[in-house]
Amino acid sequence: MSKPLTPRTSARTLPLTAMTSPRAHSRPKSVFVHYPVLGLLMGGLWAYNHGASLWEHTERLLLIALVVPPLLERIRIGRRRRLGREGEPHVSLLRLTLLKLAVVALALVATWMLPNNVATADYWTAAGMALMVAAVGPALHPYMIIRPDGSSAPRTLSRP
Repeated sequence: MSKPLTPRTSARTLPLTAMTSPRAHSRPKSVFVHYPVLGLLMGGLWAYNHGASLWEHTERLLLIALVVPPLLERIRIGRRRRLGREGEPHVSLLRLTLLKLAVVALALVATWMLPNNVATADYWTAAGMALMVAAVGPALHPYMIIRPDGSSAPRTLSRP
């Protein structure tokens, strides 16, 4: 005979400190979707240009990574103003740009160092870039937030 299904008492649960920590609510769930998509886009663009020189890779990725976000930020500012949400926390465009520059610099160094050892260095770099943005992005997201009071330390994002 089979045993009746009962809930496991050894199921993994978050410790109470993790649920009550100030950073527990500082990351919206959409962050865990946006960063992997951003990583796939950046890695995909790097892989798409696999036959180009290293400097062409960097130039194209930087053009897209540094021109598109300010244009989108203008749209977001207008939208926040129209909806009356000017005082809400938002992502710092400067910090986001600096992080993108760091990712592109790491990809540049990796692609420069790998061709002697790996035939498909561009694809490995693209995969590494996608994984790094997807893994590190949500962890750094609370530090990229600017609050209306001028502070930027990770805290609970509460809505009035």
